Amino acid sequence: MEAKVEFEEFLSRLAVQNASDISTSYKGVTKKLNKTFHGIDSEERNSLQVGSYGRKTAINGISDLDMLFELPRSLYDKYDSYDSNGQSALLQDVKKSLQQKYPDSDIKGDGQVVVFNHSNCKIEVLPCFGETDGKYTYPDTNNNGSWKKTNPKPEIRAINELDKESGGVLKKLCKMVRSWKDNVGAPINGYLIDTLCYNFIRDNKTHHNISYSKYGELCKAFFEYLAKTDKDKNYWLAPGSGDRAFKKGNFVPKARKAQKLCSKALENEGKEKARKFWKRVFGRKFPNKKIIAKSESRTWFKDTEEFIEDKFPVNIREDLSIECYVQQDGFRKMLLSRIPLLKHRYSLEFYVKSTTVVRPYRCFWKVRNVGAVAERKNQIRGKIVEDKGKQKRNETSSFDGDHYVECYIIKNGTVVARDAIDVTIKDLEDS
Repeated sequence: MEAKVEFEEFLSRLAVQNASDISTSYKGVTKKLNKTFHGIDSEERNSLQVGSYGRKTAINGISDLDMLFELPRSLYDKYDSYDSNGQSALLQDVKKSLQQKYPDSDIKGDGQVVVFNHSNCKIEVLPCFGETDGKYTYPDTNNNGSWKKTNPKPEIRAINELDKESGGVLKKLCKMVRSWKDNVGAPINGYLIDTLCYNFIRDNKTHHNISYSKYGELCKAFFEYLAKTDKDKNYWLAPGSGDRAFKKGNFVPKARKAQKLCSKALENEGKEKARKFWKRVFGRKFPNKKIIAKSESRTWFKDTEEFIEDKFPVNIREDLSIECYVQQDGFRKMLLSRIPLLKHRYSLEFYVKSTTVVRPYRCFWKVRNVGAVAERKNQIRGKIVEDKGKQKRNETSSFDGDHYVECYIIKNGTVVARDAIDVTIKDLEDS
């Protein structure tokens, strides 16, 4: 399969498949809030789809939807006149309205938004008041209540204009970077992804109007750009609005690794190896080169690998770092990252080094053996198992090959953080 066909197929797989269901959810919420606060029967007026779905940079599997709902200006004075936290009273009134229509749904006020867990998605409704300059004033219930401003329309407009100028490259890059983020657990949110992709495409016109055959080079160049970002910089200015897009964690190491994998894929373009490198960057949604018929399939090992995407929705928005201690025959423990090559019969202790996810949450592990030895021994493994509370996983270096251990953190039913460690085992005595 040529690179052009691979990336074309990859991007078709990233396209949101349940747009009609999402539209129905948005319309239902809008209609109820319009009835309550405006006294009209409309599924569209006074609401604006924002976030990645509103900017049209979301990918399939999106579970968190953002919606801005404009209230009558006269209500601002009502809530602003409260002695204390009228902002909280506003969120409660929006919550009560939605509970009337969806009595069996989980609906709650949370800081600035009303969170509505509806069927297979979560809608965050931001109630607000329109201003004469095009901005919106919205409530913040924290610290006894205050009013803040947001300006999403210029952001959407700026993204749309540059996407058109670049021949559709901008939004496609935003989608591919989201796939990378969710696959490797990079701590970077969608708002910052769109901001950095915008800056990159704006400043690199050589990537405008390129064909799919050049998308591999585009990805390599972007990850090189991402890997060179200032590690001490905490925010970037969003396009159009100039609002701050904050950094959640250090994404540079994973961007640097992605850049190296892109280089290897490009070096092996046209070979089976290239696809394997692209899949390590972007995950399962990157297409297979060849679909093997049952009669051709290898049967000497049982493919037991499980995938977290089949168990939970994935929306990486937190940081997770795992490490591994290595020990043999009573010698002192060493970090795996400091050992270039691992021999047999070492004890391995994988553990959660740090995470920004706030408890409570669930933790899962996957151990995957790769290569001919694992297949010959019928031990590719790959099952996903829940941690027993210690946030550790003990293993032994048993046989040669490339292996990896992955950890996932699930919060409120969604994978919000993940990290992986590659383990290469080669016993020189057996060489």
